[in-house]
Amino acid sequence: MIIVDKKSRVPVYEQIKNQIITFIRLGVYPAHSKLPSIRAISAETATNVNTVKKAFSELELSGVIYTVPGTGSFVSENALTSSNLASKAMRQLADDIKTAKSIGVSADEINELVNSIYKEEESV
Repeated sequence: MIIVDKKSRVPVYEQIKNQIITFIRLGVYPAHSKLPSIRAISAETATNVNTVKKAFSELELSGVIYTVPGTGSFVSENALTSSNLASKAMRQLADDIKTAKSIGVSADEINELVNSIYKEEESV
């Protein structure tokens, strides 16, 4: 079940995209499994269909999913090994770190945050 936080600063399409990636990583959607339809996710999340389409388009461009016209969208064989996905995440992270640095966040504070996030993930 995809949950959208309408109060979040993260765009809704990014939230949907990130949750689908998480579900793939957790094995909820294994390779070649069919994803819920764009309309189903739109209804489930009370989100505009075009917003969900944007999330699916980005996932497809990154090689995470593929679409069979008239049938639906499916998880790619090597969904999480997509270099596009990792490089986009690294570019976004670099931009965010530059922004944090420009407003006075120290390298130590950033390192502490990174370490705490990875420790949280290990304990789950």
